Amino acid sequence: MASATPPIGREATAAAGNGWNLPTDTLVEILLRLPPTKRWRLRLVCRHWRDVIRDRTPAPAPPTALAFVVSSAEYTAMSASAFAIDDPALGRCREVWRSSNPRPQRRYNEYHRHVYERNFDTAMVGTCNGVLCLCDNKRPGGAISLANPATGESLALPPLPCSGHWQEWGTTIRSWHEAYAFAHDPNTWRYTVVHVPSFFDRNGVFAALNVFTLGGDGSSPPASTTWREVPVAGAAASCRLDAGFVAIDGTLHWVTEGTERVVAFDLAAERVTSTMALPAPEAGRGSRWCLTEVRGRLGAVDYSAERCWGTPEMTHVWVLDGGGRDDRRRQVWSRRYSVQVYRVEQWLAAPQFAFGEHVLTTEAPGGRGVSASVFAHRMPPGRLRIGWKAPGVRVSGISSGDSRDDSVRIHGVFGYVENKEPLKRFTTIHKLRD
Repeated sequence: MASATPPIGREATAAAGNGWNLPTDTLVEILLRLPPTKRWRLRLVCRHWRDVIRDRTPAPAPPTALAFVVSSAEYTAMSASAFAIDDPALGRCREVWRSSNPRPQRRYNEYHRHVYERNFDTAMVGTCNGVLCLCDNKRPGGAISLANPATGESLALPPLPCSGHWQEWGTTIRSWHEAYAFAHDPNTWRYTVVHVPSFFDRNGVFAALNVFTLGGDGSSPPASTTWREVPVAGAAASCRLDAGFVAIDGTLHWVTEGTERVVAFDLAAERVTSTMALPAPEAGRGSRWCLTEVRGRLGAVDYSAERCWGTPEMTHVWVLDGGGRDDRRRQVWSRRYSVQVYRVEQWLAAPQFAFGEHVLTTEAPGGRGVSASVFAHRMPPGRLRIGWKAPGVRVSGISSGDSRDDSVRIHGVFGYVENKEPLKRFTTIHKLRD
């Protein structure tokens, strides 16, 4: 039996008409040998392959929740790790990744007190197909790297062209990761890292995006060897970084500053295709929106109510329904979830909270040595009520780092699918240290 992998993309389409007319059973056996993510991509070859893959092979597993946590000691970050929450109903998780940076060392300062060297500050930008996008906030502008926990590989991207200027200005910004987005286009199989340079404008305005592309099927635009500028004009050329970024079906979304409209940026065409208004807030309430993904669709979380201990808080989640990537005029917002929290300090996990039948919430740490927690709740129809009598299932197994004195804080919950496809097909890689 032939064991060679069929060609992908345009080569496969041409081959389908010139001899790749295999018996269906043989095709199924070949397809079953491929990784699930690569097999799912081959649906694009032709209608016959799409039907065979849909009807005769297992569908890719839905993403599980991935909690990114940072361990700290005496208010100094020590290390970071990522835990896959495989079973929310039972509160089970497992560690899939841990930073390899050496632990910061204690030293005496000028006042003869023990302090830690601040040499660790890594944050998660996002995840796509089991690949983690990380940002080292110690570097001006942020240093981006990719990591695949399943293969133990990592890949460092070149610095932004303007990072040297930020070094000269002596900026003290520590949240560079907020200006980055990580996306994947399922049609071209291309990964894209996008940087929005809106830090230095009080109105969040920028003239162009910085874009770096990896992988793909060889179609335009090609994979990058350096960062490229993609001009953005008009109302879309501003960004509220605290609202976050969400990529759905090859389109990157962000919220504009001021008027607060949702921008749709096509990653393949590298242009803005539309902007649309956010849902109208309830009368008498302000609005503070954050974007999220809800089961493959764009969502917007309304954090209008203030978080206050002992005060009921209602959080509404809206989902963009109808239409599609090519017909956004028919898309409308519909309120999908309402979550009420009473007498417990929990809020929806961000940037992603919905996984299967469960909704995840996070809780702030209560002090030194007390870990932040993730809770799982089965979402009933209509409204979810969270309180001291029904706090949810606490996820166990999230460790407190290398030392018992370390505390842990949750720094984001993302979607994760294990993918053993190597990063080496992008460019030169190096192995993560144990």
